[in-house]
Amino acid sequence: MERFLAPHEAAVLAGDVRVVLCSEVDGDLNEQTVVAALTHLQTCYPLLAGTFSTKDGRPQIVVNDRPAHVALDHGTSYEEEINAALTWTPGPLLRITLLREPTRTRVVMTLPRAFVDGMSYLALHRRFWAIYAALLANEPVPVEVVEPVLGPALDDLLAARFSQQQLHDFVAQRAQSDADAVPAVLPPLASVNGMPGADQTFRTIAVEVDADRSANLAQYAHDASLSRNALVSAALLTSLRTFLEPATGTVRMLCTTAVDMRRRLQPPIPPEVLQSAATTTSIRLEVDSAATPVDVARELASQLHAAVDSGAAAMELATFEYMIDQHPPTLVITDVGAIAEPVLPDGLDVTGVRLAPLGHLPMIFAVVSRYRQRLDINLAYSRAWFIDSQINDLATRVSTTLNDLAEPTASVTSE
Repeated sequence: MERFLAPHEAAVLAGDVRVVLCSEVDGDLNEQTVVAALTHLQTCYPLLAGTFSTKDGRPQIVVNDRPAHVALDHGTSYEEEINAALTWTPGPLLRITLLREPTRTRVVMTLPRAFVDGMSYLALHRRFWAIYAALLANEPVPVEVVEPVLGPALDDLLAARFSQQQLHDFVAQRAQSDADAVPAVLPPLASVNGMPGADQTFRTIAVEVDADRSANLAQYAHDASLSRNALVSAALLTSLRTFLEPATGTVRMLCTTAVDMRRRLQPPIPPEVLQSAATTTSIRLEVDSAATPVDVARELASQLHAAVDSGAAAMELATFEYMIDQHPPTLVITDVGAIAEPVLPDGLDVTGVRLAPLGHLPMIFAVVSRYRQRLDINLAYSRAWFIDSQINDLATRVSTTLNDLAEPTASVTSE
């Protein structure tokens, strides 16, 4: 089974963008059962052992009848693991590593962004822990193959909705818009003469809001007639605004936010299918230095709804290979929603689950999720572009902004 990569898949693969999913585990994790669960997981997802190759000068994905075995790796450092050298071309696509630490164990999965998004990754995560629990309990193991094994090339499906002239005009209009008002970006202090710096490592930093404050945020958003997603995204943007030039006045911020295209196709692609089916829809916002998160959230929500309704979100994915060379976004935000808690035997507890897209690109990724009612934000970046103190300061500002909004005394000011 094989097919050529869609243009957006090929572009992301060429950029060597990976997505890491980390489960933090308390208790005695049985390594033999983890290995057995991996074998069953590969049966459910043959694509995990796929390989990349080239045919007629074009990259393609191949799912072999006798695939490479997905083995369990071992390590002790999360930072080393997220920076591990990957070998996707010979396969397998999935790397999974057990990190034994003094106070906990981490199970770290890594997949190429070209063939996974937040929805399918979390479905894979649920299936893995369901298999593990069933094996420990000596119960029937869920081994149904997820179909289709290899999803369609979405770019072609979406491009068919529009004329070539419409797609050409869309790309040209976006380029002209950014030329007329160049989006602000966090200064890439690690770069050298506009090129990536010498440190080619990735780093992530987490911002956490406890369950009570997360509930307060949800109530605050409700009182403002906003979704929690819009409010948190706006808190990220207004926090980042304080580090942009000029320090006062209005700047244009280019925010790309994930829109799932699975359920917008006919027939819809099931959430379990490993597929890069989320398009990063670009929202251009004029953000004043005095803007509040509520102000920005309202404009963000309005533009996002318009992009989905007008077809602009679909056109962004259909024209991805051309859009990727345009101006980098100020911030990339992905909200994966509430993450289901695995049901595991007594004495074993997955206390946290975090996602992080990682690529040597001049942009900051923010992944927003909820686990056990708390709100988690994972900021991911390349040290080839940004220095640690920049993102540390941003994380501190984001935490302060969210906690201020979550104060019981906080109130919404209507326009």
